Amino acid sequence: MKKLLLLALIILQTACSKSDNSSTEEEQDDDPVIEVIDIPTSTVDFENTENWVIHPEKTTILPFYNLDIAVIDENLNVEETIVVENNATVNTGIDVFWVHPTILTTPQSAFTPQNIPIDEQDKLLINLTIIAQGGLLAKYGRVFAPHYRQSSGKTYSEDTDKEEQANIIATSYSDVKAAFLEYLNNYNNGNKIILAGHSQGSYLLGMLLRDVFDENPTLRNQLVVAALAGMAYVYAEENQYKGGWWKNIPLCTTTNECGCISNWAAFDEAQDIPDINPGLPEFNPYLINSGLVYRAFDETEDWFVQDFSYYGETATNLDYYITPDSGYDYAEDANFIAFNNFYTARQRREANQKVVLSIDFAAQPNDQRPNELEDEQDHINYSNWGYHIKDYHIYLWALMSQIDEKLENCN
Repeated sequence: MKKLLLLALIILQTACSKSDNSSTEEEQDDDPVIEVIDIPTSTVDFENTENWVIHPEKTTILPFYNLDIAVIDENLNVEETIVVENNATVNTGIDVFWVHPTILTTPQSAFTPQNIPIDEQDKLLINLTIIAQGGLLAKYGRVFAPHYRQSSGKTYSEDTDKEEQANIIATSYSDVKAAFLEYLNNYNNGNKIILAGHSQGSYLLGMLLRDVFDENPTLRNQLVVAALAGMAYVYAEENQYKGGWWKNIPLCTTTNECGCISNWAAFDEAQDIPDINPGLPEFNPYLINSGLVYRAFDETEDWFVQDFSYYGETATNLDYYITPDSGYDYAEDANFIAFNNFYTARQRREANQKVVLSIDFAAQPNDQRPNELEDEQDHINYSNWGYHIKDYHIYLWALMSQIDEKLENCN
């Protein structure tokens, strides 16, 4: 099982028609183009558990997986073991709805904007990736993680036609929305909800938050937190924490705040913060005008914000970098290991539109623990996305610590 989980991590690194028919052709040419699309209805049957990666009524790996974390010292010895209860199929009154990142192995997915059918995706790899990134969130309760028709990586390129991009992303989103509504209508029963995702999964959850939660006070009250990892360029008016992508849902500003959004994107302390990537969905006018984003980004008035409530502007020790023990075998009984006081972390802001979670290597020269982040610097996309693949490894302990506080504070 540990070897399978390691394999998952390796591969992971890899115009509108006119409505006035009586107008002359010349008048039609002068009409402004309305940049809007119809959000499709999903064709995926989410009553069928085969269309879920993880579901309490489906036999999967997660419910049987040991979630304990072995803390490894500088001499590669187990310093302590943190016991984590696995409640993946237990109704604790709290549910986790997880949306996985882009996990595609078909060559064409890298070069063509398109949706990839579910039956052409590597389901085992997706399952193992979810466990590696967010399996520890099963501590809080049942886990619901849908399959969906993923958008290829090329879809998110800035040179992809905006209308084509919007239609492809909207198809992926329609599956996530249909899965969530299936969960909400048939399983939730008033439970608290943790939304969590990474990369493409986070962007789709961002649309779900705007479309389903933002104008619904009942759902906003049920939301513990939305953990949107690897999601950069979350904006609001300068010195404000809501009113950008979402009208009513704020960014988290304290560790015990409920009903808010926690987002982060990790980069190296010495790395340049990249400029805005206009290929991301929050900058697509069709998605904005079709209701999946509250309002467009205003470069003169807005700033980008990340979760600064746990790590502030001053560099402090990173608490527990968590990674699967697959490939290491440092722990006999635990599937996860953690390195404490191995890195430092801080929120680094260089300008209103440049902010990242900044990570620096801080181990002593005689420390034998492997520096996984150093390997990421050789990735072809490192200059654009930094430590993107390791976002959850870096921030998972901080996220769980905040969720613990939020659950004590949520009514």
